[in-house]
Amino acid sequence: MSLKVGVFIVIEGIDGAGKTLHSKNLCLQLHRRGYPTRYTAEPSRNVIGRLLRREFLNRRKAPPEVETLLFAADRLQHLREEVMPTLRRGGIVVSDRYLYASIAYQGAQKVDIEWIRCVNSFAPKPDLAIYLDVPADVAMSRIRRGRSLMERLEFEKRVRAIYLKLVKDGELTYVDGDRPVEDVDEDILNLTIEAITKKHRGAR
Repeated sequence: MSLKVGVFIVIEGIDGAGKTLHSKNLCLQLHRRGYPTRYTAEPSRNVIGRLLRREFLNRRKAPPEVETLLFAADRLQHLREEVMPTLRRGGIVVSDRYLYASIAYQGAQKVDIEWIRCVNSFAPKPDLAIYLDVPADVAMSRIRRGRSLMERLEFEKRVRAIYLKLVKDGELTYVDGDRPVEDVDEDILNLTIEAITKKHRGAR
């Protein structure tokens, strides 16, 4: 079932919120309904994305402004090489993280949010950006890795506060992620079908 125009879906949330699980479940459900769908994620599988993943795994820290620029560079390559070609073919892209992750995570490290937006000004607005909300303590109990739990918990609370501000400002659509997987998947699928229908009608 090819669409006249592609549809760009983003799923955001703090670490441990279940973004990857629900993004992949959404892709599976869309495939079953006949929609050409591509799962992707940030950091990407491109050169800069692999560098970012490797550095994070080794827990090396760069100044947050440098992280912001690296994520922006990876995002630009990711958009040009993976996201936009799929959208031009009338496919659906489901991205596990996007621009909002930079705003939340680097913003929580006190990087100026307007500057983050500026260096990402090339990034198109998705058709639907979902924020999967899970309390920080619940999310941390799911992963338990890296920094001391208390330090990580306080950081993720700051990240969550920024995400919730983006929800309040209308940039993200709120979904309660602290529920059974099937219930969360159903809400995400319904929101996605609404976004697809709206985009399809607008393209007529």
